[in-house]
Amino acid sequence: MRSFLSSAVLAACLLVPARAARAQAPDSLVLRLAAMSAVTGLEDAMAESLLAALPGSALDRAGNVVLVRGSGEPVRAVLCPMDELGYVVGGITPDGYLTVRRVGATNPGPLYDQYLEGQRVTVFGRRGAVPGVVGVRSTHLTRGRATGADDPFALDDAYVDVGATAAAGVAALGIAVLAPVTRAKAPHRYGEGGRLVAGVAVAARAACAALLSAARRANPAGGTTIVAFVRRRHFALDGASYLLMERAPRAAPEAIVLLGEAARGTPGSAPAVTSGTIPVSGGAQAVTVWALPTRYALTPVETVSLADVAALEERLVAFLGGAR
Repeated sequence: MRSFLSSAVLAACLLVPARAARAQAPDSLVLRLAAMSAVTGLEDAMAESLLAALPGSALDRAGNVVLVRGSGEPVRAVLCPMDELGYVVGGITPDGYLTVRRVGATNPGPLYDQYLEGQRVTVFGRRGAVPGVVGVRSTHLTRGRATGADDPFALDDAYVDVGATAAAGVAALGIAVLAPVTRAKAPHRYGEGGRLVAGVAVAARAACAALLSAARRANPAGGTTIVAFVRRRHFALDGASYLLMERAPRAAPEAIVLLGEAARGTPGSAPAVTSGTIPVSGGAQAVTVWALPTRYALTPVETVSLADVAALEERLVAFLGGAR
């Protein structure tokens, strides 16, 4: 879905000469990537921008953005999921409202959808991004009523208003069923010196920003290094699964790093390191997971520290073979 983001503009913002990359990263890259949307399974615009921003990279058959340097053993791979939990249009009412459905196999819990109530959203139609809002029930009209008045907000209660008064008006905006829907992105810097960044899915975006910057700077010392921004993390990591089967079928488990989305913790501490697996044909590939410490994970104000992102970048540069 090439048109659901102004990918050409975003790619131009991300594409900088290699000598300027260090000056730009990771702070501005975090903010730029955090302002983008890539609903699981609908990551084309994000992929186009990353492809333009990483010289030498290419799309594989799964749509992952992959940069391979060197050959032979050892194999070192770093994978960062580019997608996010999001929604698609599930239906269009006769009076011009949109209903939504969550995308992906990941279950973030029943409270996650409640963050939609009364929020600004963006719908990515065929003609571009369309702003909208999710309606809120009137407390004055529902107070004291016995029938469901105090029930918590659920996804079935989400009606997106894009300013249309009929279904035909929605169609005129280029919106159809299955169009991606995300919370409006507005990364917010705060704290001393503005060194904290809050936003929707900001931990995942910050990790990918660190990897993008590290890949530009790294100088592989031997063997094969693979840097990949993978799709469909929330569909059982199938983008990563394809990549490992195609590119690193014999890689040692300790040579594969998956950048996790968020590790609940206090910004300013070291990246969390855990173990995990990625499903591959006939079994599972063991991986090491690096994750940024994150406050308020899976909320609209998910928060990371830019100092932590910089530390993650340096760690990635070392893992990939050191700086040029």
